[in-house]
Amino acid sequence: MIIGVLAILLVGSLAIYHYWPAEPKQKHHPIVTYSYRIVALGDSLTQGVGDEKNHGYVGMTSAALQRQKSVKKVSVDDLGHLGDTSTDLLNVLKRPQARQSVRQANTIFLTIGGNDLVRVLRNHFMDLSTSDFAAQQKIFSAHLEQVFSELRKLNPNAPIYYFGLYNPFEDYLGKANRDFVPILNRWNANSKKITGQYKKIIFIPTADIFKGTGSTLLYEDHFHPNEKGYQKLSARLLTAINRHP
Repeated sequence: MIIGVLAILLVGSLAIYHYWPAEPKQKHHPIVTYSYRIVALGDSLTQGVGDEKNHGYVGMTSAALQRQKSVKKVSVDDLGHLGDTSTDLLNVLKRPQARQSVRQANTIFLTIGGNDLVRVLRNHFMDLSTSDFAAQQKIFSAHLEQVFSELRKLNPNAPIYYFGLYNPFEDYLGKANRDFVPILNRWNANSKKITGQYKKIIFIPTADIFKGTGSTLLYEDHFHPNEKGYQKLSARLLTAINRHP
């Protein structure tokens, strides 16, 4: 009797084993790796003036990307140059080596326009008028369109992250700052509008970052960002990269 019961239990257990679905094997999805080939263009902000340790937002951002598990390699060709205007950038884009770098890139960083704006302040400091800024803005806008057009001819697909302008003169302009801020806002609004006319060009605002924070985020020259200022720019750039890869 006992043997019969054991036999029934044994047959039942074998049946359960046979018909009970086996646990599915876990699939190990490989980590997708991506290599960034960055070309950084523009003025002293791209060069990193004010932060020799980390090379500004370009160095900080490339280091942050390299720390990501999904990133295999980050290479950077930094063509930023102190004092460059939009006219200078157009000349840079005529150089064979720069053109080749843009062609090979899959990510482009860009800062330009600050020196175009400052030129108005320097040339008309004693008799500034809104018409002076409006005339220079018209020239800059045409140059910015040329820059974007040329970059897209050289590289139709790489996302371009373009930084807007900020106001480093709050502590110096005094009451005149009330007149300067609307001018700066018009420049940024117009640049953002131009940016929106092109595929995968992302406008990154910066004016709000430095508003009222010049004493803590600007370098000793009170114009370029310091290390903390560049960290703010890098953080905003990384956010844009995650949203618009």
